[in-house]
Amino acid sequence: MIADFVPDTADANDIVVGGSIINNSDTPDGTIFTYTGGTGTTITLDDTAGSPDVFDDDLPTGHIITDGGGIVANGTQVESESIITVQALDDDLNPTGPEITIYVFSQNGVTQDVWGFATSAPLDSGTSYIKTGGSNAGSSPYTDYVTCFGPGTLIETADGAVAVQDLKKGQLVWTRDGGFQPILWIATTEVHGNGPFAPVVIEAGAIGNTQELVVSQQHRILIGSPATDMLFGSSEVFVAAKHLCGLPGVSIRQTDRITYTHFMFDRHHIVRSNGALTESYYFGDNAKYALSSPQRSEILALFPSIEDASNAFQRTAAPTISAREAGVLRAYM
Repeated sequence: MIADFVPDTADANDIVVGGSIINNSDTPDGTIFTYTGGTGTTITLDDTAGSPDVFDDDLPTGHIITDGGGIVANGTQVESESIITVQALDDDLNPTGPEITIYVFSQNGVTQDVWGFATSAPLDSGTSYIKTGGSNAGSSPYTDYVTCFGPGTLIETADGAVAVQDLKKGQLVWTRDGGFQPILWIATTEVHGNGPFAPVVIEAGAIGNTQELVVSQQHRILIGSPATDMLFGSSEVFVAAKHLCGLPGVSIRQTDRITYTHFMFDRHHIVRSNGALTESYYFGDNAKYALSSPQRSEILALFPSIEDASNAFQRTAAPTISAREAGVLRAYM
């Protein structure tokens, strides 16, 4: 993020009032920040250190910026320095809503040389947040938030194949395990089509799809074969689209901007999109924070028990395999 968190109140010995957000150890619990707004910037780095799925702390030589998005120089050594947990404050300065994690990024091995930060959920401009905790162990997983369909995807419905952007709330959509189900929630998200938001393009026939299929990187595709049964003990598994890259006809395509559409039923379902079996929207920890605050509020109002671990909402329609498991599966496809 390129916008600042500006501290309103703090111990003068620990923080400079009016300065930007800094390292966790120098930001005492109880500090109140006001988010001044701004937009996100996609940063690309070459990660050769530690886990391939984690942006590590204390390993700056293994994380080199290749595209700094205008806020950090290309070639800079960077690390995920620390974690700060905050909660929004209402008009009476009472904490409200879920806690949000802020990942603070430093450069060139200098703890205080902060160049940017990322968050686990969208932040609202003008809202004050209070620090509730944090950690100087900053290592954080890379997270891709948007899980949805690209424009023009044909979804099988009771009315035939309908372009995803033309679907309506209440429309009956074919589901593999539940027959025709009404859409209970539908929304769109427009993002820059690069970095983690660049779409995966699956050429016609690559996975049994009848025509080119465009989905976000984390959108899960249902794969069934004798190999899945042999490897994972299941006749079919969900695979994130980006983990199918490397198969003939499956690749990530950078674009200026893209609008993704998400739709949701009474639970997670398997639908047919351009002839392929894929997932409906799943309100998991990663995906839900790609939505705007009003979109999340709408879902929580429609489905009050959606975050209950025992609820059907929290069960996926098929097992999901990891990136490493997908790499093994590709060898058999």
